Amino acid sequence: MLTGSVIRFRRHDAVCLGEIHGVSYVCRVIATTETTWHRADVPLSMIECSEAGLRPDVRVRCWPKAGVGGVVVGQLSGVTMARVIAAVKREAALRAFEDGWRLRDGRTER
Repeated sequence: MLTGSVIRFRRHDAVCLGEIHGVSYVCRVIATTETTWHRADVPLSMIECSEAGLRPDVRVRCWPKAGVGGVVVGQLSGVTMARVIAAVKREAALRAFEDGWRLRDGRTER
């Protein structure tokens, strides 16, 4: 799988971020009709969706997970992937910052 590939699994679609040590990392594609929005969500325009072979009302949740299998059904543009990768980096930095506020025994400060 190449960076930017749109992969269709049984129950959802995902976007490939890249491969590390033979393991592909993907971000899940979520319908905009789902009411839960997260700071890591990147909405896609109708044109970006049509070029990638996705339905026209989706967004990418930028939480990378290891992905195995699936069928490649499309490709996101380089500009769109730059937005997704920037959101992945921003989310990783925010999570690292939030984890820095934890106490050694796992509790959070109040």
